[in-house]
Amino acid sequence: MTPKILSTICLFLLVSSGLAAEIPDYPFVFVVGKADVEIAPNIASCSLTLRAREQDPAKAAAIVEDRLKTVLAAFKTNHIAPNDIESFTIEKQVLTNEYNDNQAAVIKGYDVLRNVKFAVRQLESVAPIETTLVKSPNVTNIACQFDRTDRARIEADLMTKALHSARDEGDKLAVPLGRHVTAAVAVSKVPFDSIAGAFGLGAGSAMERIDRMFKKSVSSDDQRDELLVPLTIHLAVSINVLFKME
Repeated sequence: MTPKILSTICLFLLVSSGLAAEIPDYPFVFVVGKADVEIAPNIASCSLTLRAREQDPAKAAAIVEDRLKTVLAAFKTNHIAPNDIESFTIEKQVLTNEYNDNQAAVIKGYDVLRNVKFAVRQLESVAPIETTLVKSPNVTNIACQFDRTDRARIEADLMTKALHSARDEGDKLAVPLGRHVTAAVAVSKVPFDSIAGAFGLGAGSAMERIDRMFKKSVSSDDQRDELLVPLTIHLAVSINVLFKME
């Protein structure tokens, strides 16, 4: 994986003591350091709902239970470990006609639901699992999100690169003026427009959201099901830094 390191210069100010009290009384520079990477996912967190509507609640519950056995068998066939499966929530809803002043509510049936969550660690199993689920009755709300099991390590590395890029860009602003940046006196993940507002400088234009959790990037010649498994996900870190200048 080859990280892309960017740094956007947000604001440069030489501040005098005559301005608002919230603003530091020394020369400073604001920069936003950014680092991001496109990387292949290695895990999918998925969920589905088993659902049956019947006049007899026992029959609806039996259908859901039978479908759960079928789903668990499909998981086992496609290498989903028992420890990666959760199914603790069962709901039962009473279905009635619309109530009004002229007619009492009448029970028309029962809606029984069971939610299932599971993790797929072998992503080649996603397509056959979802194909089986889509073709199965009483299975709804099928969804998967893709991630990295080492996300924390990757984001820590991106944070370091973002901080380095922020300092580099701060120096690019300061050096032509015969100055250089020294210590970082404020560091925050809060978007720059929020920080600027806190200093009484106005929000400015809205920044485009760059910390997207997931981004599909699919090549036309890829052999995997491009609608089910993304080739890459996008991990990004943005850091706002206020440097003192001397």
